[in-house]
Amino acid sequence: MSSQAQQASMAQDGATVRRPYVRPISKTSWFMTHSRYKHYMLHEISSLFVAIYAVILIVGLFRLGSGPAAWQGWLDAVTSPIGILFSLAAFVFSIIHATAWFKAVPQAMRLMRGGEVVPGNLIIGVHYVVWAVVSLFVLILAGVA
Repeated sequence: MSSQAQQASMAQDGATVRRPYVRPISKTSWFMTHSRYKHYMLHEISSLFVAIYAVILIVGLFRLGSGPAAWQGWLDAVTSPIGILFSLAAFVFSIIHATAWFKAVPQAMRLMRGGEVVPGNLIIGVHYVVWAVVSLFVLILAGVA
């Protein structure tokens, strides 16, 4: 017997039909109701900026292989004020994206040392140390540090 048929028979018997409570959720701003949802959406938006920046760098590699004029055009585009603003925004979003992934690592990867689980804070801390060392290495190669 379908649920509609059951409800109809209950209504004929005089029993009340009880419908489940459905919480109203906004289709456009559901993520603004809780800080955890806001962090989730910020992480998702940051991935878009990281992906777009990666595509821009790949286009730069293709332009580099296309000759000096194409390379200069790409350099002019990324060093324009809009290109610099986008690079700064992508840098900020890449930091947000990386820190969100670092926080997720202990849940995704349980490391065992002997018979004990390695604490999550230690795993996260090691990720930050490796990030700092690699960043310093890149800055030394670039001649900045």
